[in-house]
Amino acid sequence: MAAPVEVAANRCNGQMVDEASGRVHDYDRHSAGNGSTQLLQRYGALGEIIAVLNEEREILNNVCASDAQKAPLFAQIAATSAWALVLQADLAARLSASCPAAATALPTMMISDAWLALANVVNDDGGVVPAAFHDVIPKVQSHAQTLGLALPAWSETSAYWRDQVHVKEKAAISGCPSPPPTPTPAPLPT
Repeated sequence: MAAPVEVAANRCNGQMVDEASGRVHDYDRHSAGNGSTQLLQRYGALGEIIAVLNEEREILNNVCASDAQKAPLFAQIAATSAWALVLQADLAARLSASCPAAATALPTMMISDAWLALANVVNDDGGVVPAAFHDVIPKVQSHAQTLGLALPAWSETSAYWRDQVHVKEKAAISGCPSPPPTPTPAPLPT
């Protein structure tokens, strides 16, 4: 059996995070198709990636020895989760096309989750934006602009802000005839 220090060193190499990032990158490059089954499968696969990343963050928080070791991994987890949420937002809009309110509200909730995931890392690091975010920030911002979602400054982004966005958007969905896909649980706060 491997010693705990060896397990921690192996776990803190970021391999799991790199694999998740690679899967999201592949999903971004290859369309899910047009059928509702294909869209739902992709939506679910992205949700699984976000769940794995949330779990991995908790594990790394407990096994990695130093903040210097954790910080780049946490930044990559947040960036990958935000990117997955952007892709899920696109799928949710397509899956909810029969109810225009849901086609806007669900993606808006996901984009607020993505922004919060990024802001948590930036705020924990004293306002420094990690290099891992440079590709995903424009994706989140352009989706927010398209949806009419005003993104607050990093320092003003909080779970409270995100929750208020969710409350407003859930109210908008309430008039839809059938239940649209539910948003993926947001990444864990840091």
